[in-house]
Amino acid sequence: MNRNFSSHLLAVFLFLLCSQQLFAQAPDRSPWVFTVDGGAAHQSNADLDDSDGGFAVDRWFVSAGLDYGWSPRDSIGVSIGTGKSSYDFDENVTIGDEAPWEDIEDSRVALVGRFGFGETGSVIVIPSVRQYREDGASSSDSRTYGFLAAAFWRINDSLTIGPGLGAFSRLEDSTRVFPILAIDWDISERWNLSTGRGLAASQGPGLTLSYQLNPAWSFGLTGRYEEVEFRLSEEGSVPNGIGRDQALPLVVSARLQPNPKISVSAFMGVELGGKLTLMNEVGDTLAESDYDPAALFGATFDFRF
Repeated sequence: MNRNFSSHLLAVFLFLLCSQQLFAQAPDRSPWVFTVDGGAAHQSNADLDDSDGGFAVDRWFVSAGLDYGWSPRDSIGVSIGTGKSSYDFDENVTIGDEAPWEDIEDSRVALVGRFGFGETGSVIVIPSVRQYREDGASSSDSRTYGFLAAAFWRINDSLTIGPGLGAFSRLEDSTRVFPILAIDWDISERWNLSTGRGLAASQGPGLTLSYQLNPAWSFGLTGRYEEVEFRLSEEGSVPNGIGRDQALPLVVSARLQPNPKISVSAFMGVELGGKLTLMNEVGDTLAESDYDPAALFGATFDFRF
């Protein structure tokens, strides 16, 4: 792993861990909520099954959001984020004619609406515009659109559940559609099963089983499906081509939330079922390779003002 990335990740996590007192005094409730969240992750070197060598990835992402809630169940907001995934391929890797890509830039804008209906129902809608591209790729050709929506009901004090749907356009003009389970279930006083979030690139929620050790500390197990697609440089070995990285990350996490306004977490786990795909600019597959399970670890933070 890159030594600078490792030291930066450790420094960020230690700073966040030591900054609990920043939000010790909670102000009066305001209809406006400002959030800053993000994190960093490292995937260790993974051997490619259909090519010599392997690769590792360093990722970081940060976003800021502003929400206005005119009632406890109704709000609307906007979120803007940016990040980067740096792929480090071994010198002997050949997917296509050479190492297929390097740094992938990520930017997005999303609207978030939450609305109550009836006595116990709620709906959430999240339209978004995203751009994943290698340095030197066309911005307009790197843009995709997404939509997440779910309706859920509070069945009792312990269970809120409902169905949802996600739809995301792809760079080769197709669309990926998938179902969502929106759930927040207090199985017992300490155990909870809920819809979980990923780090930045995720195009849909996973599921998290968590254990509340005490009011500040909790531990969790999260699983999800990740698929990231990006436009390649105009000057690369496949000009204006498309890259895709698919995997099933499974991670355990430790989360510190000293008060409702700040939380930090560290996680570690494994990427399973990974596959890299290289396509030309219209989506025809040129080369692909599965990759072996790889270790994954990192840290995230979430501030609310």
